[in-house]
Amino acid sequence: MQIVKQAYAQTQTWTEISPGCVNGDVATIQGVGCLIANVFSVSLTVLGIVGFVMIIYAAFNMMIMGGNSQATEKSKNTITFAIVGIILALSSFIIINLISNFTGIEAIKDFAIPGSGKNW
Repeated sequence: MQIVKQAYAQTQTWTEISPGCVNGDVATIQGVGCLIANVFSVSLTVLGIVGFVMIIYAAFNMMIMGGNSQATEKSKNTITFAIVGIILALSSFIIINLISNFTGIEAIKDFAIPGSGKNW
């Protein structure tokens, strides 16, 4: 007779990647800093990608609608707004770094997702 062993979905315990993010099995108030850092990091990346795509899209529209003055003006405005958006995203990144330097909270600059210790 063969004995069947149990299969576990997680074979390793969770490890702490960034200080204050994971404290064993209990969520702590220090984990809020990691949550904010993750939200800032992801949102800045998404804003940069969206701004870049908007510039490419508006430039493509400007090439196609070269004779139509209204479409060309609309494309110019789209490029202007995309550049302003990218500048605001970079400014927010600089502001986050300034806040981190003044307060000494380094967790808001780190993007860390607690994992099982494996680097994918």
